[in-house]
Amino acid sequence: MADNNEEVLRRSLDAVDRNRNWLLIGLAVSVLLLVVVFLHGANAMHSGESGTVPALLAHYFMLLIWVTALALIVIIQINVMTKRILRAIELASRK
Repeated sequence: MADNNEEVLRRSLDAVDRNRNWLLIGLAVSVLLLVVVFLHGANAMHSGESGTVPALLAHYFMLLIWVTALALIVIIQINVMTKRILRAIELASRK
């Protein structure tokens, strides 16, 4: 029974690691998109030819990407805490 529990804990820890890697990649992509949209919005704001609609849309998308990035940060923190709890369970089961 103890061997089965250790295998379940090991698979859980591996799943947490894989999920964290994907979340970090998603966060990096979100930050990159935020910078691109910010530069587009700044360019649209400073060029008076196209009006304010493109600038407002760019700022709306910046806000959307920013909220998504913050949500990813929260998910990453929950992921880290899950891993710590699983490690504590693993260490407690070895004693």
